[in-house]
Amino acid sequence: MAQTQRTHGVTGRTGAVPIVVLAALLALLGACASPAPAAPPPPPTPPVALAASIGTGPLAPGATGVAPAEPLVVTAADGRLTAVTVTPTGGAALAGTPDPSGTRWTSGALAYDTEYRVQATGVDAQGRPGAPLEQTFRTVAPEDTVETASIRPSDGQTVGVAMPVSITFTDAVTDRAAVERRVSVRTSVPTEGSFHWMSDEQLNWRPKDYWRPGTQVTVDARLVGVDTGGGVYGGEDRSFSFTVGRDQRARGDVNAHTLVLYQDGRELRTLPASYGRAQYPTQYGVHVAFEKHEVKRMRSDTWGGPGEGQPGFYDENLPLAVRISNNGEFVHVNPDTVRQQGRSNVSHGCVNLSPANGEFFYNWVQMGDPVEIVGSERPLTTRDGDIADWTIPWDEYRQGSALAAP
Repeated sequence: MAQTQRTHGVTGRTGAVPIVVLAALLALLGACASPAPAAPPPPPTPPVALAASIGTGPLAPGATGVAPAEPLVVTAADGRLTAVTVTPTGGAALAGTPDPSGTRWTSGALAYDTEYRVQATGVDAQGRPGAPLEQTFRTVAPEDTVETASIRPSDGQTVGVAMPVSITFTDAVTDRAAVERRVSVRTSVPTEGSFHWMSDEQLNWRPKDYWRPGTQVTVDARLVGVDTGGGVYGGEDRSFSFTVGRDQRARGDVNAHTLVLYQDGRELRTLPASYGRAQYPTQYGVHVAFEKHEVKRMRSDTWGGPGEGQPGFYDENLPLAVRISNNGEFVHVNPDTVRQQGRSNVSHGCVNLSPANGEFFYNWVQMGDPVEIVGSERPLTTRDGDIADWTIPWDEYRQGSALAAP
């Protein structure tokens, strides 16, 4: 019994040791542990930063020779604008448009050869004012300017499916790419098309195929501030819009002596006609109607035909004339050739119709309608017509763009 008690006593002491050690370890660990670190303070609010730019680049203080192709823009980073004033020397402050966020202000159009003073203030995210912006700049003084001499179609006009866009300038453009980049053609339906420089003074645009009837077209030529070459800058911006009307086409067959009219893809009427005689053939190819005259004086020597006193010379006032090229070709009434119309070709290149048929054609045709002549031996070329766009194959036409890929 005594041995058993000793054994139990030893066993009891041995079992108590781990509990004491564990408590000591816990106490030691508690004494050595560090308190949780405090959260770092929030970063300071950055001050508002104001800047001025024109186009894609910043505007350096005191800059000169600045091209005013784009408006002045004042921006606020890490805050918002509270006031912007841009004042030309000796003039009233420019109108400007802030964006809804208050971080961007865009001026109206800038003028040439003018010094502007820019003043702006802003606040940061907490409403504290930052350093104000104040600087001046001066726009370029062009050596000369080039203006828009004419446009076609005219603004608001309804035209036929073959009418190209045409912008003619008062002087030659030497940097065609710079000008072309600033001209846009927007259509109400997707339309594949291309620019083509008909000359240094004339930039055209036409669709690959005839226009889709009902298409709304807007042309914007933003040329102020654009160096067209050699320090000659664009003198004005120009915008115009037009509508493509009915699908109307005329097909003239010089051998059948007919002018067939089509509307919306259907044959409308066949008119007996007389075309150019062998010596002065009506040229084949796509002509475009672009002028109407109730009465037109026609002289043979104005297009390279017989001069006064030579056989075949004429100087006549002819009624209901529709010009289809600039080489003397018209569709017009000629009562003197009614007996030949539908039978033989006796004109100097024009399409002759009877008074009744000529009146119908004159009232029916739209400016921009194609007049497609077939059967002749002489082609219409770019030298012959004011609207010769359709005589140029499409791939060649696209290469006439200054921005075309090589």
